Amino acid sequence: MFSKVDANLKECAKQGACMNYQFNYRQNAATKYIPTLHFLIGFLVIMSLLTAALGSVGANAGVSSRDLAEHASYSNPQLSPDGSTLVVTAEIDDAPNLVFIDIATRKPTQLVEFTKESLPADYQWANDERLVVSMGRRIGSADVPFLTGELFALNKNGKRKLNIFGPRAKNPTYGVGSMMAVLDDRHILVQVTPYSRTRMDKLTEIHRVNIYNGKNRRVIRSDLRGAAFMLDRDNEPRFAVGADDNAEQIISVKAKGSRDWQKFDSPFEGDVVPVAFEEDNETIYLIAAGEEDKSVSGIYKLNIKTKAIERVYHSGDTDIEGVLTDPDQNLLGAITFRNYPEFIAIDKEHPLTQLAQGLIAAFPDDNVGIVSISDANDRAVVSVSSPSRTPEYFLYDKAKGGLEPLFDAYPNIDDSRLSPSDAFTIKARDGLTLHGYVTVPKGSNGKQPLVVMPHGGPHARDYWGYDPLVQLLAVNGYAVLQVNFRGSTGFGKDFMEAGYGEWGRKIQYDIIDAAQWSIDEGIADPDRIAIFGASFGGYSALQAPALAPELFKAAIGYVGVYDLDMLYTTGDIEGARWGGAYLDKTLPDSEQERRAQSPVDQLEKFDAPIFIVHGKEDFRAAFEHAEVLRDKLDDMGRPYEWLAKDGEGHGFYNVDNRTELNDKVLVFLDKHIGVGAAQP
Repeated sequence: MFSKVDANLKECAKQGACMNYQFNYRQNAATKYIPTLHFLIGFLVIMSLLTAALGSVGANAGVSSRDLAEHASYSNPQLSPDGSTLVVTAEIDDAPNLVFIDIATRKPTQLVEFTKESLPADYQWANDERLVVSMGRRIGSADVPFLTGELFALNKNGKRKLNIFGPRAKNPTYGVGSMMAVLDDRHILVQVTPYSRTRMDKLTEIHRVNIYNGKNRRVIRSDLRGAAFMLDRDNEPRFAVGADDNAEQIISVKAKGSRDWQKFDSPFEGDVVPVAFEEDNETIYLIAAGEEDKSVSGIYKLNIKTKAIERVYHSGDTDIEGVLTDPDQNLLGAITFRNYPEFIAIDKEHPLTQLAQGLIAAFPDDNVGIVSISDANDRAVVSVSSPSRTPEYFLYDKAKGGLEPLFDAYPNIDDSRLSPSDAFTIKARDGLTLHGYVTVPKGSNGKQPLVVMPHGGPHARDYWGYDPLVQLLAVNGYAVLQVNFRGSTGFGKDFMEAGYGEWGRKIQYDIIDAAQWSIDEGIADPDRIAIFGASFGGYSALQAPALAPELFKAAIGYVGVYDLDMLYTTGDIEGARWGGAYLDKTLPDSEQERRAQSPVDQLEKFDAPIFIVHGKEDFRAAFEHAEVLRDKLDDMGRPYEWLAKDGEGHGFYNVDNRTELNDKVLVFLDKHIGVGAAQP
């Protein structure tokens, strides 16, 4: 595997001598034989890497605080269409850069530097020599940078660099663009949302863009604002989904060859996600919930002309998280995530389905994904990870018939020090089924100090996968509990909507019930339980103790929301066209109830120590939330810990700041629930 990015890589690129650079390999995972089958594009395997990479711990053998706080050394490897070149993002000097690597020699041929303010958020090969980069900028601890909507193109030798789309392009276009498809060796299709006050007020368009000179022309305009298009097998836009002012999904369809969109009355319950067209270009596969599905999504076929519907697959109680398709949009399988990732074959005879099953069989205890593939299906990049295994990447070469190690995303972390996570299923106090994960420190026995870690959202979910923040706590002796409370996604619309209006009540009782389960199971020491969360998790960290003051001995709110009414006047939700409607739908419907469910008004109900952490440039949960909480605590004369950072957004990004945060979290927890903490 590649060693950690070092100065030699940067220097060799400057001197044009990268072909002499040697990557070091660290063989810490067995290379396993995989059947020599064809590969696929679009194998969407949930890898649980969307949790915020918040960092890690103080000195612990093999897992240092700075190593766990750093960003991935390597990420997003993409093979050129002919499979001869690999491009990868390499983190150098705390900024992302693109490295082009010759597959035959495994040596870098070109390094292209970017800055922290203007960086490669994503990229796709347009042909064997030219790469199209979606530009972005980092905001807080987001794993994926915030897209600016600009497109940049360059050759793999670093030449012919050009802004091809956006206000800084040679042919300026004032809108947010995202690459959709390759038309030919010189042109791509780009989905465009024209600039407006909210970037959602104007009708979405598709442009044809020349990747060498930036010339573009509009191909078609939808009749929806903020729409997302689905192309048929001829790269013609036929299906579009958007949202109205009430945050409800609306759909438009277009007949083959026509330019006129027609509103489409969806026969499904809730939102739909288009995933593929059949060969007839009239039948579309959708992730959706039918009347008989009790709000849980399955896979359906819908004929646009006749509106005939056929259910293809449904799991019963768990939403479809992704699908497996081949390059021709043939649907091969589905992915669910009740507790662990599960692949369900639909076209069982297809060689690509058999390949996917072969990979999963080779790594039965891991999340496995095919990240990139050559057009000839003869080479592919495979990712492997788990809660106790940092993401590793392998190259599959059909001619050789096996996997060869490429690199470890976090090469300085000793995976043998990490702790596994196990799924659990419980009943909430009202009988609702809840799923979650518990991570117990490796080698521990008996009851442990426990940190309850509610996820953000709240309309998101926890997945089984590598999470450096969970490992921060586990390697330092803390068990970690994560529960997908009502309001979480992944378990049907009814389950998600059960959290509407209940942010500070039933959702919190689900979190409390999960913590009580850990006590009953002998996992947690009931006298040593803390709660620590970010975003909505930060809200929960201050609200749950008000409902169960005897349970939580310490609380850490990180970039949290503490005054529900302030969501209407601060942050980016209120600025969206549908933001007010979304808040009206999900928050308590009266000012009195919002006050009762706002942590800032519940502080007198518990006396657990509090640690407040916030970025002063937070775009989502505005810094004012932390300030109003601090001011209320000051008025009460109540002590608290405080950490606020200039330039940080909705989660810390700077490695120094992340390391400081994690070290202070450990000091705070050790003081209040650690082995040496004074107990009442």
